[in-house]
Amino acid sequence: MQNIDQIYLYMKEEIERQATNEENAILEEVKALEEEAYTSMKKEARKDADLKLKQEVEEISSQAASEISEIHTDRTKKLINKRDEYVKAVFDEAKKELLEFSKSDEYITFMQAKISKVADTFKDTDAILYIKEEDLSLKDELLKALGYEIEVKVSDDIKIGGIMIEDLKNALIVDETLDFALNNQKEWFNKNSGLIIR
Repeated sequence: MQNIDQIYLYMKEEIERQATNEENAILEEVKALEEEAYTSMKKEARKDADLKLKQEVEEISSQAASEISEIHTDRTKKLINKRDEYVKAVFDEAKKELLEFSKSDEYITFMQAKISKVADTFKDTDAILYIKEEDLSLKDELLKALGYEIEVKVSDDIKIGGIMIEDLKNALIVDETLDFALNNQKEWFNKNSGLIIR
């Protein structure tokens, strides 16, 4: 349990550090482009001193607004693509590490702790324990940790590992899967990472 918490903590810190570095680099590049565009427009505006000045300034302003809008649109697209690539890479790596964890000796202890945590909830109900196919070999140990017999089925929705228990009588599902936990971390990251594109 401590190792998974350490993995999550490490993952969070690494994501925040890399996200901050990427964001700072991108913002500096954008600022330089905006300053360059502003300087160029300012020089053009100073060239004309007569009546034509107003017309040219208006034309330049119109054109500049269009170009800046285009640059902003392109920049936004690039930032979104970069952010999505970064998030995908981070969570692909996290999934890989979780899959490795699901093959380790610590995984059965993790699973037993998860099932013990919810055992009382399903004691007197008609429930089904769902696991991934690769975990069928752990069935007896999981039922021992649960403390009573229930039906065990394979769920195709569990790709990484963990357990899911469904109470058929009360329409209650407890999802203690690594898949669910990783998805929640991704949602949390998207809301709190500071990588919002404006």
